Amino acid sequence: LCSIHTNRFFFCGGIMELAYVCEWEKRPKSTHCPSIPLVCSWSCRNLVAFTTDLKSEDDDKNVSHMIHIIDTEHPWDVFSINSGHTEVISCLEWDQSGSRLLSADGDGQIKCWSMSDHLVNSWESVLSSSLDGDPIIALSWLHNGVKLALHVEMEGTLWWLPQMAAAPRLCSSTR
Repeated sequence: LCSIHTNRFFFCGGIMELAYVCEWEKRPKSTHCPSIPLVCSWSCRNLVAFTTDLKSEDDDKNVSHMIHIIDTEHPWDVFSINSGHTEVISCLEWDQSGSRLLSADGDGQIKCWSMSDHLVNSWESVLSSSLDGDPIIALSWLHNGVKLALHVEMEGTLWWLPQMAAAPRLCSSTR
């Protein structure tokens, strides 16, 4: 829900007008998880990805780890993905082109998300890998996105995932 406002704000040197306000659908406080830290990443295409967690209305223990993607030129269009991660998402990282997004969680699960048919409002998980319970605290695309470096919590070394070497081909197609 967006609305246009004509409020004026004064600051040193001029006037700034508020162009629009976006408001999210109000959810009951019982489904909101305020203690979960927010993870966000901004791409070269001016896409912003961020995370939230959502409790199920039926079962308080069932939590969905969501990824939301917004085009900053059209911030009223939010595309939300139920990531399928089993733990809290700890990292989000865009590739150089801004068309692929990596997500990683506290259980060592990594997923590569790609635009479907080059549409900003259509994303799919096209590749995943797991480090079997090792919490991932940082990850990054290397060079042109052929390899991936990650930092696992209790180790001081970088991991190279051969599964991600095929990511450019796999992330551009669903087959």
